[in-house]
Parts: sequence; structure tokens; C-alpha cells
Amino acid sequence: MITRDIHYGMPTVDTALYQLDLAIKAAKNSKDKLLEVIVGHGSTGGTHKIKTATVNKLDEYKDKKIIKDYIIGNEIDIFNIKYQNFMGKEYIPESEKIKRNKGSIFIYL
Repeated sequence: MITRDIHYGMPTVDTALYQLDLAIKAAKNSKDKLLEVIVGHGSTGGTHKIKTATVNKLDEYKDKKIIKDYIIGNEIDIFNIKYQNFMGKEYIPESEKIKRNKGSIFIYL
């Protein structure tokens, strides 16, 4: 699993989305199945805009079959229907399942 922080340094939304694209390409090139993107949890400093834009972009990428699936860290819960249906859950490390970080998004490639 590759991890990329696309909200570090308080970038613009466009810069963060550009970093997302680079991270997806790098993960695919390295044949990784799972990419963790750190977007911030969205409460301060404008990171909610980055998180929202990232989720919207990932919805688009999923529809276009650029990615297979994604899940936000705090949705990792065995009782959550989104987690139950997440195609890449076997690739999420156990430590991340315990943390359930709402500032991370796991992308199944």
C-alpha cells in the first residue's frame, strides 16, 4: 500500500486533485492494489474542501472505471454497509482498521 498526503502544506483544491492523480498513477505503475490518500478530516484550515473535492473526483473515477472502489477511513466498520461492500477491504492493514482515521481515504485500484 502506498500512502500520499495531498493536503500537506494547505494546497489549493486544484493542487490537491493534481496530487491525487499523480498518486493514483504511481500506485498503478507499482502494481499496488491499495492507495491511502490523506486528505485531512475537514474541520479546519479548508481541508473540508479538499476532502469533498477528492470524494467527488473518486466518484467520477469509479464511474469511469479508473479505480475500482474507495472508502473513507471512518467508514471502516464491520457494521457499515459501505465497508461490507468495499471490494478492497482485505488489503487494508489491521492497524488502519483499528484507527479508522476520517482524514484518510483508501482507494482500491
